[in-house]
Amino acid sequence: MESFVAIASGNHLCSNPRVVKEADALSAAGFKVCVLGGAYTAGLKQRDLRLAEGRDWEFRHVYDLTGSAAARIWLKAQRKLGLLLWSKARQANPWQIFYGTGNISRTVARLDADLTIVHWEAALPAGIRQLNKGKAVGIDMEDWFSEDLLPSARSSRPIAMLAAMEKSLLSEGAHSTCTSEAMADALVGRYQCRRPLPIRNVFPSAERDKMDGQWKDRGELTGRNDPPSPRSETTPVSIFWYSQTIGPGRGLEELFAAADLLRGIFQIHLRGDIRGYEAWFDGLVAPHVRQKTQIHPVVDNNELLSRIAEHDVGFAGERPEPPSRDLTITNKFFQYLQGGLAVVASKTSGQKEAAQAADGVVMLHKPGDVAALAANLQRMIDNRSDLNAMRAAAWEAGGRLCWENEAGRLVEAVDEALEGRKVRR
Repeated sequence: MESFVAIASGNHLCSNPRVVKEADALSAAGFKVCVLGGAYTAGLKQRDLRLAEGRDWEFRHVYDLTGSAAARIWLKAQRKLGLLLWSKARQANPWQIFYGTGNISRTVARLDADLTIVHWEAALPAGIRQLNKGKAVGIDMEDWFSEDLLPSARSSRPIAMLAAMEKSLLSEGAHSTCTSEAMADALVGRYQCRRPLPIRNVFPSAERDKMDGQWKDRGELTGRNDPPSPRSETTPVSIFWYSQTIGPGRGLEELFAAADLLRGIFQIHLRGDIRGYEAWFDGLVAPHVRQKTQIHPVVDNNELLSRIAEHDVGFAGERPEPPSRDLTITNKFFQYLQGGLAVVASKTSGQKEAAQAADGVVMLHKPGDVAALAANLQRMIDNRSDLNAMRAAAWEAGGRLCWENEAGRLVEAVDEALEGRKVRR
């Protein structure tokens, strides 16, 4: 009989490609897989459904803030009560973590999978509940949940409770993974736990076969976009960054400070949702740089690589604080390589590790060193032979650093976790 694995996230599926890749890998290896997510915006919910369509595994929204008024009121009331218990009585509780923590726990308990893998902080209480019942539980530390977010956003978070759940799941669970060697070492140092298996945030090489070759972000260019091909000397160098949200604390402050120092022909393209941060952005960007900057909306996951590949230089300006940002390696870093972009990145612990794996095709600068960042960008603008060589090398590295090399290790680890449970039983 096939083993049943539940992957509990509680986040939107389209915001969590790591979950999608894990579900694909385990399903292809013969496991029955159910992914548990949540819905808090209607647009992202529709993207989730499109992404899950045709997969060999099941996907469920276990809570839905876009559904009935009664369900929405109840979910929001739970969260508000949880936050009040914390702010008034300093009583840490699962409700304050995010919407739907109770829904996730109840659904995980009903599924009673052979192995439950939790992927996001909202699912940690569900993992602890299963662990306390003697069930097999795993955790993927795609972020260091108790060491994430800036100080201003941490005041409403039950840090000690999150850390205690992390320690229990990492120490007593049947399976654990994370995003980098640096994070694995840090988690062992903090919790004295079994060392999590690092699984990189890379992507299937087959996604390159689906690229559309079009120019949509850079509509002034003609012909088919072939990422490995050299760029013309007369074409502006395009610097690209993306995230779900365009806002503060993501390195854009340094990017635009550096852009103010640049000379020559270049463009800056950002992709993400800027709603609510328009005033911040207007105050951040110098007028002459704003004229060279374009903002693009979020696209479906299956189109993202095509849009990345239109550009020349990918910016990954992660900050060294909080520790989670320093230690992880983001999706964008590896997707830039997959799309054939030269990468300019801050020298965090995780990105230093990733740059070494990419074998010299990444230009690093010390976080906060605007002059060094500007110098790296200026080199790409001034020297097209260097830019084209970096792009060609990035294309090669992006083909080598692919999900196919990680999927087998993940499947083997899950097999071992389930076999270990059988022995203990």
